[in-house]
Amino acid sequence: MPSLSQPQTPSKHHSRVAEEKWTTASCSEIDKISIENKDSPLLRAKYTQLRSKREAIAKFLKEHKNEDLSLYIDELRDLAVSNGGLVDDEFRAIIWPILADNLLQAEEKGDDAGSSNDSDFESAFSELEDSSLEDEQEADEDVLRQHKEWHQVELDVNRTLARFPPNITDVHRTTLQKELIPLIVRVLRLNPRFNYYQGFHDICLTVLLVCGVKDSFRICSNLARNGAFNNYLLKSLEGSVVKELDLMYVILSRVEPQLEKMMRSVELGSIFALSWPLTWFSHSLQHYQQIVRFFDCFLAAPRLLPVYVASTIVVFRKSSIFSCEREMPFIHRLLSEMPHELPVDAILKDAVYLAKLMPPTLLRTHYYEEYRKTVAAPPRNLITKTIPRFDCENSPNSTDLHDSE
Repeated sequence: MPSLSQPQTPSKHHSRVAEEKWTTASCSEIDKISIENKDSPLLRAKYTQLRSKREAIAKFLKEHKNEDLSLYIDELRDLAVSNGGLVDDEFRAIIWPILADNLLQAEEKGDDAGSSNDSDFESAFSELEDSSLEDEQEADEDVLRQHKEWHQVELDVNRTLARFPPNITDVHRTTLQKELIPLIVRVLRLNPRFNYYQGFHDICLTVLLVCGVKDSFRICSNLARNGAFNNYLLKSLEGSVVKELDLMYVILSRVEPQLEKMMRSVELGSIFALSWPLTWFSHSLQHYQQIVRFFDCFLAAPRLLPVYVASTIVVFRKSSIFSCEREMPFIHRLLSEMPHELPVDAILKDAVYLAKLMPPTLLRTHYYEEYRKTVAAPPRNLITKTIPRFDCENSPNSTDLHDSE
């Protein structure tokens, strides 16, 4: 098995300024990026790879311009998952809606399909299929304001737009606010059993920034009805995301058993990673291009992939964890703060590899049962009360990431 997420070693003299410029610059301006340190093979390789990938995607879209791109869903998934992802937001605006219309279903990904397919949900889903999403998108704002979650969504959106995206005008920020709140509430209205949680607005904001209002509703509604966020919107966080994150220990026990043992010995639990799958890491990553690169992959992959990514990030930080004080609060804080620089492509590649090595259906069943046999009890999340849906980042033993920013 290859080593997990070991970043390539750059030249000792490689410019940090150049690296920061690379991670923050829009890939749509790739031709304008000058490699400030000619001795950096890493930067030259990144530049060449992304330019070639962009040219390949542009050629593909041009060749199939007048065709139904859903016919090429496997090719689009490969482009989204492979190194560099979809590169430019102009490509994402075209491809993300197609990926969202063709999310990997339970039988394709071997996931735990029965978790949300109760009769009540099936009935609500059938009614939704008979209704028009276009009608919902045109719902009057006065009607939307009557929704039980409008006020909470408004609070979260106002707080988020105060910090992200950075460097935009007040006019643009106001426009985003007017678009984002109704977008989220329209998605929530698709199923009366949907309950908003803090962090879903981060998902919708990222999609809105890339795709605009109309396609964002299409994408977010698919993710809510058929994708990764269905369980989070329908169930308690303890019964959905926390149970998924417990599988991280199963993965770690087979990949880095000493690391898993140490984390379990300090009763670390998995609450440090609570926001990761809830927001597809958009609340934790440092750069916009990192965020959309993760979204590329998650839209094209099994819904449980964020748990494999979480495991891979923990392994990537193995040295820091072992160097930390062997006490839960110290390790929790360390892992709650995402590194400024992250080898995103390497982490995603390793996560995809682990998902193939330990498919979700086996991870939830065979591997989980094997893990339970080797430990006296499953990893204990130190939760003293129910995780509040409207204050996920301030849940017991978690760090307030908003305040830290």
